Amino acid sequence: MLTLSNIFIKYGDRVLLDYVNFVLKPGERVGLVGRNGAGKSTLLKIIAGEMSPHDGQVVRPAHFTLGYLHQDMLLPRGKTVIAETMTAFSEILALEKELHDIQEELGAREDYESDAYHKLIERMSDVTEHLHHMGSATSQSDAEKVLAGLGFRASDMQRLTDEFSGGWQMRIELAKMLLRRPDLLLLDEPTNHLDIESILWLEDWIAGYQGMVVVISHDRRFLDNVTNRTVEISLGKIHDYKAPYSKYVELSAERREQI
Repeated sequence: MLTLSNIFIKYGDRVLLDYVNFVLKPGERVGLVGRNGAGKSTLLKIIAGEMSPHDGQVVRPAHFTLGYLHQDMLLPRGKTVIAETMTAFSEILALEKELHDIQEELGAREDYESDAYHKLIERMSDVTEHLHHMGSATSQSDAEKVLAGLGFRASDMQRLTDEFSGGWQMRIELAKMLLRRPDLLLLDEPTNHLDIESILWLEDWIAGYQGMVVVISHDRRFLDNVTNRTVEISLGKIHDYKAPYSKYVELSAERREQI
């Protein structure tokens, strides 16, 4: 569970977030809505830890992981599409390198009965088992499947990322986040650079994802298909609805009539 308590943000004379509270529980998929400038992206930055509130507290669980897709990301350059995407598996790649180095060292040594040799054997066994549990054998095929879902062709895999537009490079960043499967995905306008087929694929992927999601999107159909809760930011306050976007529109209208 992630908790934001009494978050306050002010720019000059304008209060953007006025001591708001926000709790995110496992399994929740939240659509963050409000007028342009209401504070949606600011709230995402606070959740991500990229911005500190002027007052209030953010409490994250120990060992909490998140992925944050936003419009100001540094985009990948200089690697092939598949090589850049595989950096999502940095821990696996580091262990695979360590395993290769151990095997090289074992092949060069002849002190088969020494403690050092046996320690290398033990470490090789530990690394091999760890890699097995992490699914290293399928990491490249998993990367290729996600890239294909986001619109890349098989012939694109060995092309340099530099050859692609910013929108396509953003798809690579999205692929890396999905492959890491963090505890929380923060998605700021994820459909901006996706075609219909890729949006439908992303909707299916999110449906099978076990983590939490907070998404900002102008695509109302996408919000309806991927969220089960809508949080509206209006005049510095948060209004929370346990419903996807279309139902939120109805409930919000009813609330305003009662004011």
